[in-house]
Amino acid sequence: MSDSEEDYMSSKFLEEAQVYEKNQKAATYTERRRKQLHEQEIKGYNKPRAQLEREAREEGLKRSVEADNKGMKMLQKMGFKCGIDRISLDRGGLGMQSSLKRARDEREKEELEARKKAEIDPDSFREVMAVRAKQASLSRRIVAAAHLCEKIDKAKDIEENVLWSLIPEPEEEDEQAGLDPVDQIQYENEEVSEDKKEKSPPSKEELELKSLPLDGQLERVVTYLRSQHNYCFWCGAQFNDSDDLKDNCPGPEEDDH
Repeated sequence: MSDSEEDYMSSKFLEEAQVYEKNQKAATYTERRRKQLHEQEIKGYNKPRAQLEREAREEGLKRSVEADNKGMKMLQKMGFKCGIDRISLDRGGLGMQSSLKRARDEREKEELEARKKAEIDPDSFREVMAVRAKQASLSRRIVAAAHLCEKIDKAKDIEENVLWSLIPEPEEEDEQAGLDPVDQIQYENEEVSEDKKEKSPPSKEELELKSLPLDGQLERVVTYLRSQHNYCFWCGAQFNDSDDLKDNCPGPEEDDH
């Protein structure tokens, strides 16, 4: 054998073969160990509850309920048919659907009202608004006059007067204070709520008073203040006596002032 030819039976090649085999065994063991650890991690992994519930639900939906199942028979009697689409799952719920429906209905109502307003003749609309503004002004004057009536009456030890009934309840007065003329008229025309109905029923005299138009109610209070207390609502002053009132007040009507 020439020196150029390699001797595969020499100790050099045997040593290299042993080293290679040892490295292969080490690599194989490492791979096996890595795989073993990965499997252990998978077995020890606890899925989140939401994921488990979702997987269980999806698995259950994949399975068909047997036709002879008691629950299925009951559903079929109620009109359920196999094969129909299942209800979509979302976070809205019935309450959310109801809220959305109410909001949609409100929008449609507002749009309808807007269309109606657009169809109203401008002159007629201005006339209606003027009437309502006048009624709102009369309502405020009635309340102010009734408050004055109560104050002066009580100062003279008068314990009861039907005109005081024109003073709204405190909560009603607070609610009306921030309303514009249109809303105030609508508020006054609303039915009395159940808790306010618990008051004692109004007397015949009170019913007759409140059946008068607003200007009639105001006239009743203004006339009473003038005749009984020498007070002119339009002057905003109380006079010493009837002669003082007659001599220094322009007259009983608003136009006199």
